[in-house]
Amino acid sequence: MTRRERLENRAAKRTEWAEKAEAKSNQAAIRATQMIANIPAGQPILVGHHSERGHRATLRRSDNAMRTACEMGKKAENHEQKAAGIEAMLDRTIFSDDSNAVEALEARIKANEAEREKMKKINVLYRKGDEEGLKEIGIDYSDLTAKLAALGPYFGKAPHMPFEMSNLGQRITNDKERLEQIKREQVRKEKATKSEGGILIEGTGEYIRVTFSDKPERAILNDLREAGFRWGGGSWTGQRVKLPSSVTL
Repeated sequence: MTRRERLENRAAKRTEWAEKAEAKSNQAAIRATQMIANIPAGQPILVGHHSERGHRATLRRSDNAMRTACEMGKKAENHEQKAAGIEAMLDRTIFSDDSNAVEALEARIKANEAEREKMKKINVLYRKGDEEGLKEIGIDYSDLTAKLAALGPYFGKAPHMPFEMSNLGQRITNDKERLEQIKREQVRKEKATKSEGGILIEGTGEYIRVTFSDKPERAILNDLREAGFRWGGGSWTGQRVKLPSSVTL
């Protein structure tokens, strides 16, 4: 199961829990209302009257039911927020084990590079006062001037400040590095698929890298951790002499 699939399952679980909590909240609220339905609005407790005990007990049960309704409502809201957070992360994140990770990263790099070039062009045209040039790319010169005037002189003399482009450039660099890493991971995994037992062991010195074609059993992962092997880049790295016997070629 991929990381995306695990998170999708987690979001679905949160949504399911939210629906159950919401149902319990509604049921408790209905019970609370029904309990006091026969008590006239504003009816005080008649102290000393034979109805006093029952009146107090009814109000107490109604209050407890309403408190349960509020608690379940808060729990439902919490689960909904958690599910929404996971779904938002799924929308914006490219996971290394996504089937289209390489294509998605390449597309994002291309889009960000195009955006950076557009930012540079806007700055050049604005500094030149080229209103027609800005208009051709859908930018209104007067809107930019008003924006800069409202922000004040500390913002700069161009619509896009250097830190905006450097931040975007860093995201591009990070994505390119990650793209190369994913490609290397895919090559190792392909080699592991073709290796005996679906296990690829690389390294001629003290330290080795172990790559599995498929996720191994939990017991094998525990053995690797206990032997001091560390997970990273799609493989397990550790000392050759400590390779667990459960990891065999």
